[in-house]
Amino acid sequence: MATGAKGSAGGILPLHRAAGRAIGRLLYGAARLGREAVWAGVGLICLTGVAWAQNPVQPATVAPISAVKPATPSFSPSDRMGARYVIALDDLLEVYVVGLQEVSREYRVDEEGRISLPMLSQPVMAAGLTLDQLSAVLRKDLLDAGMLTDPQVTVTVKSSPSNSVVLSGAVKKSGVYPVYGRMTLLELLTESEGLSDDAGSTAIITRAENASLAPGTSLSGAAQDSHPASLRTLKVDVWRLWQDGDTSFNVDLYPGDRVMIQRAGIVYVVGGVNRAGGFLLSNKQEQMTVLKAIALAGNFTRVAKPAKALIIRKVSDAPGGTQQVPVDLKKVLSNRAPDQQLLASDILYVPESGVKRTLDEVLNAAVYTTIWRVPF
Repeated sequence: MATGAKGSAGGILPLHRAAGRAIGRLLYGAARLGREAVWAGVGLICLTGVAWAQNPVQPATVAPISAVKPATPSFSPSDRMGARYVIALDDLLEVYVVGLQEVSREYRVDEEGRISLPMLSQPVMAAGLTLDQLSAVLRKDLLDAGMLTDPQVTVTVKSSPSNSVVLSGAVKKSGVYPVYGRMTLLELLTESEGLSDDAGSTAIITRAENASLAPGTSLSGAAQDSHPASLRTLKVDVWRLWQDGDTSFNVDLYPGDRVMIQRAGIVYVVGGVNRAGGFLLSNKQEQMTVLKAIALAGNFTRVAKPAKALIIRKVSDAPGGTQQVPVDLKKVLSNRAPDQQLLASDILYVPESGVKRTLDEVLNAAVYTTIWRVPF
């Protein structure tokens, strides 16, 4: 013990000597009581304490535990359509091969339906295959060529002239929309930002000549035209689909289809009424009369001159393209004159006391009024 103490640091030596004297006293007392085993154990504990004092153990450093976030699966559009999208002529495909940059680029499907990869001796037939099937074919060809031991191939479509749907009519963004896999009418309307304010209730879907209705396609919300020349034409109540969310009208669309949203007929009421605006006719058979239009417009204002009302109607062979039909609304309201029927695009103008308007001002007022859709 003395030798160990001399070799220790100066601050540890006094503690060593004091511990020695304490151990001696404990052993002496234990001998007097005849309990050598107990006190020997106490001495052993003290000796362990001295040894710890000479060689203190540094506390272990514990790395903080960080929360591990579970992996979140990602589903890209290419993942969803890889097994459904069928490659067509003139499609622009993107091929990506892990570890083979010479092959990873865009390829155009030629007129024979093939693509040519620079490191393969033969062109690869692509037309008629799904994206997943072409990926498997390219993987096998690269494996057979000995370029990679485990090729990882991904094929996506960048553009497709033949796989598209044409949307026109009363929508906010008409145009040509690509169909990469299954598309429904509701998805197409969402892509186009929805129906315009003057949209009618009917969407006319004209199928492509080479398209056929897929098995299981629901036509419960669509009426197929029975005319021999229009057997591939569907009429859908698009307003119930878009506004009411009735999915029975959500038909499938196919490449080459043309979708036209019909515009609703509008009757305009301007001038001395409480709610001037354009009121939509839900279909061509909708009946709109002068009295109904005045009721929808919230009746006359106190400064209105209903006896001097006019119906301004578009007539192609009339001077200026319009015709003015006088209407005495006082007599109509009192059943002294017949209630006249209004046509689509008619403007019912009710003059106001002290206000003079030219025909151009009336026409401009009708153009910039709010469009009201009222259920009938």
